[in-house]
Amino acid sequence: MTQEMTAGERDGTAPGPSRPLWFQAVAWLLTIIGFGISVYLTISHYDEGTLVCSASGTVDCHAVTTSKYSTLAGIPMPLLGLAFFVAFAALISPWALRSPWPQLRWARLAAVSAGVLMVVYLVTVELAILHKICLWCTGVHAVTVLLFFLVLFDEFQRIGHVD
Repeated sequence: MTQEMTAGERDGTAPGPSRPLWFQAVAWLLTIIGFGISVYLTISHYDEGTLVCSASGTVDCHAVTTSKYSTLAGIPMPLLGLAFFVAFAALISPWALRSPWPQLRWARLAAVSAGVLMVVYLVTVELAILHKICLWCTGVHAVTVLLFFLVLFDEFQRIGHVD
């Protein structure tokens, strides 16, 4: 018994299976947390009085968020984080997760990889140069690293299964 292929199956544009619900829930939860912290840090970048964190000792959010390293090419780091989480939300939308386009999977992996590289840079600056830690920033860093491992895990799962 033969089955005829649909046009989408022939040209590779048939929708792929959706990711497991747990993956979507965890990815969205982390993305929302990262987005929320980034919004808060962006607001506090422009209004330093809103930042609630220790301002003395090793944990000194003010020293970190007002240092010369708190911008990249004139763009505040929290604003870059905000853009990252907005873009990542698009990359984990139900449409993007079901899409057969490998470019979206590569974009997801590239985005979290770039995010982790930025985290490595920022943590290095905090610890090796400033000798200060920002707990809010650490929250964003942790979320980014967790998203990286989540996306990596998903990719390894996909490799083990034929879509």
